[in-house]
Amino acid sequence: MTIAVAFLQPGWADWEAGPVLASLREYFGVQIEIATPTGDPETSIGGVLAAADYRFDDPVLSDADVYLLIGSEAWQGYENDAVFGLLRQAHADGKIVAGICGATIALAKAGLLAGKAHTSNGKDWLAEQAPGYAGAEGYVESPRAVVDGRIVTAAGSAPVTFSAEVTRLVAPEASERLNGYVAMFAREFGEG
Repeated sequence: MTIAVAFLQPGWADWEAGPVLASLREYFGVQIEIATPTGDPETSIGGVLAAADYRFDDPVLSDADVYLLIGSEAWQGYENDAVFGLLRQAHADGKIVAGICGATIALAKAGLLAGKAHTSNGKDWLAEQAPGYAGAEGYVESPRAVVDGRIVTAAGSAPVTFSAEVTRLVAPEASERLNGYVAMFAREFGEG
């Protein structure tokens, strides 16, 4: 069974976690586990209290297959060498590492964006949050999630393509179905 760990900081963004967690669990049978900085429950921006299975630096997290870092303002200024090391090792092991919105800061600080096409909430914003991060030249201005190898990044305004691209890496055989998923949500914005 595929195991995905969602890293939720205080004030995690509901709309960024919802599509990816629901898609992976409901439609692709992925076991979802939740990690928080201390292992205590964390409340979302919208007031949803998420129970934690683990703390961010729990060694058991190295057994996961997918690492989902969900946006929160708490990623700004966040420093934890153990977590950054875990992400680097996961990437080196060929696992999926994905960050959306403010969580892209952690990917930048961990060095995972070096030599990778990536996006975030803005090129200048990411450079300000992770000064001197390796790979800044690979930044792509995109309203959609960006995939390079097994790294997925997205702005906070792209939760549907973030979900689709993460899921596409987990279940490549479902690519056509995932195109339909994105198109379904895009219809809301196609009418004017």
